[in-house]
Amino acid sequence: MLSVTNLTLSYGGRVLLQNVSFDLEPGCIMGLVAPNGYGKTTLLKAMANIKAARVTGAIAVDDLPANQVARRRARVFYAPGEGTLLYPGMTVGDHLAMTRKLWRSQRSIDDVARACKVDGFLSKRVRACSQGMRQQLTLVIAYMTGARYLLLDEPMNALDPTNVQLNSAIMRSLAQRGTGIIMSSHILDNVDQLSDKILFAKDKGLVLFDPSAPAVPASIAASPAHATSRAGAHFASGPAFASKAIDIYNELYL
Repeated sequence: MLSVTNLTLSYGGRVLLQNVSFDLEPGCIMGLVAPNGYGKTTLLKAMANIKAARVTGAIAVDDLPANQVARRRARVFYAPGEGTLLYPGMTVGDHLAMTRKLWRSQRSIDDVARACKVDGFLSKRVRACSQGMRQQLTLVIAYMTGARYLLLDEPMNALDPTNVQLNSAIMRSLAQRGTGIIMSSHILDNVDQLSDKILFAKDKGLVLFDPSAPAVPASIAASPAHATSRAGAHFASGPAFASKAIDIYNELYL
């Protein structure tokens, strides 16, 4: 379990999130929703131990002690948006080979590339790739790591409808095998269909929408209460969930 407890994030003297707590369990897909500027990226980076802001509170990775930094990092992968993870002079295949080596992944490059529909582009350099192809490669790298927890920042941006559908299916498959995924977005079209639960950032806190809970939404700002989910059980597959999620978004931000 990736647990966030009493976390406060501040940047440049501005508090983005204050005293928030939640859990990301293996097998759960969690959406993180808010307009730009609400701290979504900063929160994901903090969860991956990437220092992008002043952080107070605790972030626990499974049962690993805080001093086992290397083991904790090996279980959590943060994928930034807009292709900023990539090296322009390297090929698609180079990126996958480097990822496999650095993460000591047992996953086959050929198998992953084929499943993600990039097998025809392995020799193509990133500088020659379209924005959508770069975003697809970023996601393929995330899958290649084999990390237990994937933190995906705007993962569907720039993807065409075919690749949105493909990556949605891949994420569902990974979750069913125990991967915990949190994906940020300010667009509900996809996240409300994929997520078991959704966190909305608002007024320095988080509002949790969990359709498996007896009452939704619930504020988890300034509260140590943690959410729970069932591994691999995807509650967000129907229009009722989407309608409620959109209603909550409209109430919070519009």
